[in-house]
Amino acid sequence: MLLRSAEPRDGKCTSLLAAALVLGSALTVHSQEVPEKNPFAAPDMQPSYRAKCHEVRELTKDRETGATRVDFSVTGPLALVHFDGTLAYLGLCGTAPDPKVLCVTYQTNDMKVGDVVTIAGGYSRPNPDFIVLDPCLARRPEEP
Repeated sequence: MLLRSAEPRDGKCTSLLAAALVLGSALTVHSQEVPEKNPFAAPDMQPSYRAKCHEVRELTKDRETGATRVDFSVTGPLALVHFDGTLAYLGLCGTAPDPKVLCVTYQTNDMKVGDVVTIAGGYSRPNPDFIVLDPCLARRPEEP
């Protein structure tokens, strides 16, 4: 295929170039819009948004637990830290009307009740007031 230089002979090339620039500008503006609050992501991927406890019920209201794993992320103060020798259980949220969120992981990393943490993991919802993230990772928000 031969390529010819785009020399404007009758204004068509100039018009096409102008249209392309306008379209490109419109796409750039669209991509700079505030992203939707979506605390869900594919397995082992970071969601684009971390829910806060007061947002969990609304952001998860229509989300069913499916056959395919989906991860969920939330940030809030720990209400429960328990290690049974094998697994660590980190609980947050749960102040009415927020559902309780339980992170099942392997260590507490010296996290204590009251510490603000971000947890993310495989989403399941045994009932409307209880969410389990298993497997789950927990970190302090200032950690990378």
